[in-house]
Amino acid sequence: MKWLDINVSPSDGIQGYWIAVGRENVIMANHKGSISVENNRNHVLTWWMTGNPGASLSIAGKNRQGAEVVEVKKTVIPAGEIEGAGTRRFTMI
Repeated sequence: MKWLDINVSPSDGIQGYWIAVGRENVIMANHKGSISVENNRNHVLTWWMTGNPGASLSIAGKNRQGAEVVEVKKTVIPAGEIEGAGTRRFTMI
């Protein structure tokens, strides 16, 4: 098992978000959270957000050595919507 440190950067229009890895919720405080995941295995990062159309969220996941493991550069709430969501598959290193 290794620790994955997650940092979330929401734009001003984001009113709330939720992050999970596999079936486990990531407890976030001040846009940061950590979760223990199995090494050298495939995992799925899942996110949901609510806010204004065009608002965005960026997510970066790094191991404790500082190596980037998973990144979502910018996910945007579509025009005419108030919610957005997505998934990203990654392997823990």
